[in-house]
Amino acid sequence: MEVSVREAERIFNKLQVNPRRSTHHVAGVVVVDGVARFPVHYSHGRKGLQGRAAQMFRKSLHLEPMEFAVLKRCKMTRDEYLAIIRTQVES
Repeated sequence: MEVSVREAERIFNKLQVNPRRSTHHVAGVVVVDGVARFPVHYSHGRKGLQGRAAQMFRKSLHLEPMEFAVLKRCKMTRDEYLAIIRTQVES
């Protein structure tokens, strides 16, 4: 699995994560129902996220590989993502 920096930026925008830039990373917090749930971040280098870094980015969003693939292809809305997170919180 590979995630380009552009795809990571698009995911941040789609999920309305407010990014904070540092020297090596772009970080933010996913907010669900007005509550900050979990932090996410990615490196803003040229290569993007490969291998383990891409898997950690997916896991930080609390998504299964198939769900992440749908999000990455821009087929998932923010509301659909929040519905997935809410069902995980309930169980």
